[in-house]
Amino acid sequence: MPEELKQTILEDGTEVEGSIRSRGPITVSGKVKGEVSAPALLVTQTGAVHGQVKVSQLKSQGEIAGEIDADSVELSGKVNDQTVIKANTLEVMLSRSDGKLQVSFGNCELHVGDKAATTPKPEQKIQQQAQPKESKVK
Repeated sequence: MPEELKQTILEDGTEVEGSIRSRGPITVSGKVKGEVSAPALLVTQTGAVHGQVKVSQLKSQGEIAGEIDADSVELSGKVNDQTVIKANTLEVMLSRSDGKLQVSFGNCELHVGDKAATTPKPEQKIQQQAQPKESKVK
């Protein structure tokens, strides 16, 4: 029988400061400040990760900040100021607020596309200077 895939779960109400490295996926419902390295990271709505993140797959419904390096990123939560996201693919899920769709980015930098490219194409490097911090789409 194949070995069962183990995962690390950080429950709501738990705070960790330091480095977390895992061979299995990590789910964060609490708060992490530091380095996170794993094949996959899920940040739930109550979760927050601030620091350096190196994962293959990131799905964030909560709050992220720092330097994010991932193959694929799905965002539906909050991206704080001074955040750098480097990814091959980026998907942003819009949420409804007062009947309108909205996504919220702080002052952050997004690099989307092939990591092997030496010179990013204009569509691969996006400088996001959100003023105000909320973008609303009808």
